[in-house]
Amino acid sequence: MSLIDPLSVPQLAARYPRAPGRVRHTLTGHRLLGYDALAEAARAMPPAHVETRVGNAVDGEGFRKVEGAAPPDETIAAGGTLPQWTMLRYIEQLPAYRALLMELLGELAPVIGPATGAPRDVKGFIFISGPGTHTPFHFDAEYNILFQIAGDKIFAAYPPAPPFLDLAQREAYHRAGENMLDWTPDFAAAGEQHLLGPGDALFVPHAAPHWVRAGDQPSVSLSVTWQCRTSRAVADALRLNPLLRRVGLPPFDPARRRSAPWVRAAAGRVGHRVGLL
Repeated sequence: MSLIDPLSVPQLAARYPRAPGRVRHTLTGHRLLGYDALAEAARAMPPAHVETRVGNAVDGEGFRKVEGAAPPDETIAAGGTLPQWTMLRYIEQLPAYRALLMELLGELAPVIGPATGAPRDVKGFIFISGPGTHTPFHFDAEYNILFQIAGDKIFAAYPPAPPFLDLAQREAYHRAGENMLDWTPDFAAAGEQHLLGPGDALFVPHAAPHWVRAGDQPSVSLSVTWQCRTSRAVADALRLNPLLRRVGLPPFDPARRRSAPWVRAAAGRVGHRVGLL
């Protein structure tokens, strides 16, 4: 039995890689994605890769870790009913989950491969969100498909360009890993909002800003992310920008140029190796 509904694959092909695209899946009820299995996964992972954050943050500053709470595996096993957000980061380090991620991407290879090449740096994240949990406005410099397993959530995606995401914010991510973004009420009506229920999945373009809110029931989602040769080149070119400014040359801006910055990327890798960046 396919994990991805074959009838929805052509719909994704019409959107990938530039625009959000929906597909249907059959992961609901999968043995690795129930609460008991996820609690066991949490116990098997390094503690630093299992984190719990508050569920009512309105911005990145307020999206703080919960200290002194019950162990994450216990709250997961209880069904994720607390008003908080728990993430299993880098779930691919567990072999069974790694196999699941690769099986999913294998079924999407006819869409991904021709457009962006074979996926690289595949990573997996599982989110267990209490009712009403809000993930503030942020972006991830990777391609992403979010599979909704239990409960429902609203996922609002925005273009990876000003005013939602500017060059300074992109550079900050590749310099220090900072991915939270400033939110203004004017943005509310501009996002492409998707209501996701069990069996729904949403492709999110590379670096597309977004916010997420869980519905009235506990939510479980699986996020599969990856890079491609071009996205790696973009990252290398962005790291070169500070040096270019110092010598009076214009920086690379992905929002202004869609073609891959191969020469700048190569220079950025060399600069990093010799300690200039």
